[in-house]
Parts: sequence; structure tokens; C-alpha cells
Amino acid sequence: YSCTKQSPFPRLEVPLRSISFSPLLSAYNIYPRTRIEAIDRQLLAEYLAQTRIPTIARLPTSMANPQEVDPPDWRGPDDPDCPYNWPLWKRIYSTSIPAFLCVNVSFASSVYTSGANDVSEKFGVSHTASLLGLSLFLWALGLGAIIAAPVSEYYGRRIVYLSTVPVFGLFILGSGLAQNFTTLIVCRFFAGFFGSAVVSVGGGTNADLWPPALAGFAYPFYFVSPFLGPAFGPVIGGFLAEEKDFRWLEWVVLFMVAFNYIYALPQFETYKKTILQKRMRAEKQSDAPQAHSPKVALPSSAIIQRIVLKPFKMLFVESIVLFMTIYMAFNFAVFYSFFAAFPYVFGGHYGFTSGQQGLTFISIALGCVIGFLAVVYIDRKTYPALEAKYGVGAVPPEYRLYGAMVGCALNPASLFWFGWTADKGVYWLSPVIASVPFAVGNIMVYSSGALYIMNSYGSLHGASALSANSLLRYAGGGAFPLFTVQMFSSMGIGWASSLLGFVSVVLVPVPWVLYKYGSRIRAHSQYITIKEPASGNQTSLEEMTSEDTES
Repeated sequence: YSCTKQSPFPRLEVPLRSISFSPLLSAYNIYPRTRIEAIDRQLLAEYLAQTRIPTIARLPTSMANPQEVDPPDWRGPDDPDCPYNWPLWKRIYSTSIPAFLCVNVSFASSVYTSGANDVSEKFGVSHTASLLGLSLFLWALGLGAIIAAPVSEYYGRRIVYLSTVPVFGLFILGSGLAQNFTTLIVCRFFAGFFGSAVVSVGGGTNADLWPPALAGFAYPFYFVSPFLGPAFGPVIGGFLAEEKDFRWLEWVVLFMVAFNYIYALPQFETYKKTILQKRMRAEKQSDAPQAHSPKVALPSSAIIQRIVLKPFKMLFVESIVLFMTIYMAFNFAVFYSFFAAFPYVFGGHYGFTSGQQGLTFISIALGCVIGFLAVVYIDRKTYPALEAKYGVGAVPPEYRLYGAMVGCALNPASLFWFGWTADKGVYWLSPVIASVPFAVGNIMVYSSGALYIMNSYGSLHGASALSANSLLRYAGGGAFPLFTVQMFSSMGIGWASSLLGFVSVVLVPVPWVLYKYGSRIRAHSQYITIKEPASGNQTSLEEMTSEDTES
């Protein structure tokens, strides 16, 4: 079937190219993408009807309800249901939920290491084997993110938080009650799997709540949480492990879960499509005037693609996701290697007790806070001027990389400093202070990189992009502690730390290259929209142009 009718849209005066009858037909097939700036969905529907194109059009695979498609859009930029327009207290509360839960889950990952020696003694396994409780937890965090983030783009954020956190708590309970090593590590794995939701979905929640102008101020509150939690784990766990066994470390996590879940219960749904679907159903029940599309069952293949394959696809076909993820994953892996390296260095070479070893991680926490403040400061100093230059909501995402471009040099410098001062037996305060700039640089790279990804892909695809990022980050974070002690023992503290430093030097150009060439890369993306919305009234162009590329 082909036609040569002219477009009713003044900016798109091009004839339709020949097309074949296909249920995968969409606006993206009809018009060259580079000429689309804004299309009203209703006008497009009328035009498709005039051209006798079959109504079984390409079904968006990212709809919140699998039985309905094409909900109405916001009712203007001042729509009170749009999270951008919520009262400030409501947005702050909604932002704090994933931040607190993420601290809880990430705290559970590292606090376990304080009891690793006790696990080794009680269950008769080696110290390296006992660290599987940490590694499996982290691997499960990455694996679960692949499912949790796309599911949140399908059914909404709230249901994901409220359904996974209790299961996370149950497996933490199982870890504390475990009577053998196998039960312990299996429970730790599934605790990480169900805890992954709060780690991977939080970025999407922030994208729902804050426009680009405020993203640089609001997002870092969440982005610092995956690092603050692990930093405080050994601080608390170190002293607790001196008096109690490893089970008490799990009980502390469980108490935190109970408190945070009660705090999160009143939370509000933030995801646009879920909010609009709920409003559409409410209007239908009250017989209020409305316009909505017919209900159509979504193909099961699209569901599988959306939930499982999309993050993997983005990781390998989206250069922005791939290169930022590799860089962030390496930094994250080195960060978690400290949980094996610090006990080896400060316990074995400086003679610190378990509690004293835990206190050395305060330097990591301090660096995280400094890095967070630096990211916010840079954003507040630069972004208002950029908005004045480019317009509200139109600032290129590459400007989010300023923090990473500043912080990237701190990581290798810190690793060289830490390694050689500890290797030569310099006063213990020097290697402790040396870890501060690493934490600062790590936070600056991570926060800037995550902001860059979220600003590039928006709330529609951002959670999936970050879930792909989480998969690789936690894969590295789980692997590095298993060989860190052996590497430091065989190579020496100085050269082992320097090896990590040399790799870090190789990765330093990543944010600089993306800053220079990012706009060209985005122009060839299958998922990035032509123009980010400037207000809460987000058009459906991003849905129409990007969903077709997923087939």
C-alpha cells in the first residue's frame, strides 16, 4: 500500500514514501525524524485516518497499563497532577523516599563485610569465600535493576517500591537466621535482587519530579545515597562486630527497613503515564468528557522486550550509555574494593582493630559529602546562565558533565597517593586522607554522568538507561573485592593501587570526549528525543519517535 498525499502539518511538507501494510507502522516510519519538532497526536490520528492507514498502528511498548495505549497528555503546563507542579513539600518527600531506601540497601551491602571474619569462623569457609555474601548481593543488585527499572516505566514507580522493599526485608531476616553458609549467601543474593528496585528506579523518580532547571540541585541528594550507605556500613558494623556476631549486622539492616517502609507508605505515584491512566479511568467511571484510544492487548513479545531486553540493548547500541557506564562502573568497582583493601591495609599493616578499621571509612563518607556539595555548587554557578543562553529546558545535556570533567583527575591522584603512602608505612592518617579525593571524584563523576544520561534520555527511557548502568557497576563492584586482597598481597600495596590508578588515567578523557562530541552522538541515538520538553506539559513526540525504534 502506498500513497502520495501531502502532510497537513505546515513544517512537514513532504510526500509520504511508499510503505507496506504493517502493524508496526508509526509516525516515525512516515516522516523523516530530523524534520519533526512537534506533532499533535490528535492531528496525527486524523491524518492517518484520512490516508486509510490501518488503525492497528504501532503499539507503544512503554505504556504503564499493558491493556491500554495512548492516554491523554497533561492539560497544559499548569496541570496540578503533573509532578512538576506539586507543592514543594510533596516533591521533597517523594525525592527523599528513594534516597532513604537506597541508603538502606547500600548500607546492607557493606555492613556485612564487618562480620566476614565471623562468617568464616562459624561456617568454616575461607575469608575470600565469606566475601561472597557481599559479591552476590551486589551482583543481584545489578541483575534486578534490569527488570525493576523497565517495570517501573510500565506500571509506575510506587508499586515497585512498595512491593519489593518488604521482600528485601524478608531475605535480610533469612540472612540473619541462616544456619549454614549456603542459606546465608542465597538469602543475601535475593535480598540484593529485590533491593535493586530502589537503587535503579530512584533516578526515574527524580526525573519525574524535577525539571531540568532544578535537576542539578535535586538529583545529587539521591545520587550520593549509593555511596553514603556503604561508607557508613563499616563505621557502624566495625564496633558492632567486636561485641556481637554477624547476625546483629543483619538485624540493624532489618530495623532500618521497617522504619523506611513505614515512612514510604504514604508516597505518591510520580510516573506520568501511570498518573494519566489513573485519571483517565477515574473520568470514565464518572462519565466525565474525555478522549482516549481504544484498549488493545499488548503483544507478549513487546512486554519481554520492554522489561528484559531494552536495558541490554541500550547498553550496547547507545554510545553515551556504554562509555559513561564503563567509566562509572570502574570507579564503582574500585570503591567497593576498598571494603577488602582497608581491612588488609589498616588491619594487617597498621594493626587496627575491627572498630578502628571501620572508622577509616569516615573519610569516604566525608569525600562523598564534599563531592555532593561540589556538584551542586557547579550546577548552580553554571546552569542559570546556560538557561538564559539556550532557553528553559533547552540546555544541551553535555553541560551536565562539568562536574565529571573536574572530578575525573582526583581518582587516579588519590589511588597513587593512597597506595604509596600505605606501602611505605607512612603515618596512618596520610592514606586515610588520601581516600577523600577519590570519594569526591567518584561522586562528581557519578552524579554528573547520571544527570547527563537522565537529561539525554528523559524520564521515558532514563530509568532503563540507568538500570543498564547499574548492571555493569554492580557487576564490577561484586567482582573486585574477591581478588583485591590477593592482588595487594602479591603485587604490594603500592603497585596494586597504582595499577588501578593507571586504568583510571586511561578513562579520564571519557567525560571530555562526550562533552565535545556528545551532540553528534545524540543525533544518531535510537532513543533520545529531538527536543526535551520545557515544562510539565510534556508532548508525546518522544513516545511517537522512540517507541518504533525498539522493534
